[in-house]
Amino acid sequence: MGLEDSKLDLVQTLLVGFGGSEVASKGTIDLPVSIGEEPRRRTTMVRFLVVDTPFAYNVILGRPGLNLFTAVVSTYHQKMKFPTKNGVGEVSCDQKEARRCYNCLCERATRRAN
Repeated sequence: MGLEDSKLDLVQTLLVGFGGSEVASKGTIDLPVSIGEEPRRRTTMVRFLVVDTPFAYNVILGRPGLNLFTAVVSTYHQKMKFPTKNGVGEVSCDQKEARRCYNCLCERATRRAN
């Protein structure tokens, strides 16, 4: 994402993947995250754990981040809803982008296995 290491708060921890592979963190950073479209948009500071690894995603908004937005996620409907001062905000999934990311992860897993 082009963030300078000097902007990170140093936190040393290991992330363990499903296959048991470990990745060391570089630190944490608080970034503003905006979800939704005006007039039903919210922006909140979210803390992210930073790792240096090639991945299909720039960030993963986990449960702590979703809880900051008091968001409700439906994987079946591929939507996320959250309260705003102007009513209920909504974010819909981009199915083509989700499929692209999934395929990218599958290809990487296949390459590592071979």
